[in-house]
Amino acid sequence: MVNGLPASEYYAQFAYEKYAGAPGGAAAFPARQDGINLFAATVYLKQDKSFIVYYAEGTGTVRSNGYTAEIPSSRMFKRTGAWSVSGGSLKLGDLLTCKGLKVDGNDALYCTLDRAIGYADAVGKSAVFTRSTHLSPNDRQWADYQ
Repeated sequence: MVNGLPASEYYAQFAYEKYAGAPGGAAAFPARQDGINLFAATVYLKQDKSFIVYYAEGTGTVRSNGYTAEIPSSRMFKRTGAWSVSGGSLKLGDLLTCKGLKVDGNDALYCTLDRAIGYADAVGKSAVFTRSTHLSPNDRQWADYQ
């Protein structure tokens, strides 16, 4: 059970097809020599159990209500895979493990980076992922992610 719902039902509510959006969040990590000190990620969960993660690393500030960052295009990554529910956790391949929580009365995710996508300094860092209004995983805003 997650926030009063069976785990599979709780996590399924974040599917892109259910609300035409994606949860996203950011986490800080110790600044590297190049100044990079945070990651920001947006996760599109699909009802077919696939996912797309748009992950970026940049220089900026993470606050409880958001983040600001300068993100070089060389630090923008797109990853895909399959998601699953294991116990009370949501697993996005071997990239992220998420748990459910409430933020201002709304269901959200608390996700931890399990494996380096960019810098290894980000591994083990966690972020609150709240629902966003990104309309599509194919929007132009994602075009630079490789």
